[in-house]
Amino acid sequence: MQGKLPPLFTLQAFEAASRLGSFSKAADELSLTPGAISRQIRQLEDWSSLTLFKRHGPKVSLTDDGAALLTRLAGPLSALHQAIYPPADAATKTLHISTLASIAKEWLLPRLASFSAAHPHIRLIIDTDYALARPAPRVAMVAIRHGARQSTDQICETLFTDRLLAVTSPELKSRLGTDARLWPASMLLQHLSLDPVHWLAAAGLPEDFSLQGQAYNDADVLLEAAQHSQGIALGRLSIAWRRLQAGTLVLANTTICPTSRDNLLVLREDSAALPEVLAFTTWLREQARLWQMEMDKFDSMHHVGQG
Repeated sequence: MQGKLPPLFTLQAFEAASRLGSFSKAADELSLTPGAISRQIRQLEDWSSLTLFKRHGPKVSLTDDGAALLTRLAGPLSALHQAIYPPADAATKTLHISTLASIAKEWLLPRLASFSAAHPHIRLIIDTDYALARPAPRVAMVAIRHGARQSTDQICETLFTDRLLAVTSPELKSRLGTDARLWPASMLLQHLSLDPVHWLAAAGLPEDFSLQGQAYNDADVLLEAAQHSQGIALGRLSIAWRRLQAGTLVLANTTICPTSRDNLLVLREDSAALPEVLAFTTWLREQARLWQMEMDKFDSMHHVGQG
């Protein structure tokens, strides 16, 4: 019935079981029996006409419908909790952002002023490191990484895909030409954690071709070397974008491929509903959507395929 809601305690039982992955653990947290939690979940499933959990012995996991409901409930339940138990420092909150230096400098920071203007009460601490930090429970922290999605105990979602391309200085491009098959192997700069095999194949280079130029572990430093005519760098569009727009880097040739890894948002499930995390992730997803639109335009201009 429109406007009629299930009991709040039923929703609390659902949230606890979702977060903890166990009716027994939810019962311990709420000072109930597992049977009572099970009855609350069954009542909510009857109420919503949805199957919310998959049972795996003593463990449970959310169905797609259950995950969707949890996403919708996260903000309202957190807001109720904050209303009843306001933090002592409610006026100012701190959010930790863990990311790579290249992502922070070339993608995040140019956009971040709009978030700070909209949320002046949220203080940001940006930690740039290659290791993905594991925050304590209910700590306001998010991570923005570049890699392959993995099955973990954390929320991991794709923010946006990326493109792999070869870039260099205008001077070096005029000197070496645009045919990758004629470039000296010693002039191809390497990123230590980037797999170039798809780009090399698309550019017509042999399967046994190996990069022999300088190697870097940081994507931004790699592009800085290319900007100084140290060689031709295989890099990501999101990191090279500002230099390409400014003309300090240019496309070395027309070969552009989707990357094998994505740019990811990673956070703990038990902190996803914190107001400062919700505010930032909502803003971040919108920025990623706008950037994806820019990449779609880039793809259409350069006829980027899926190879």
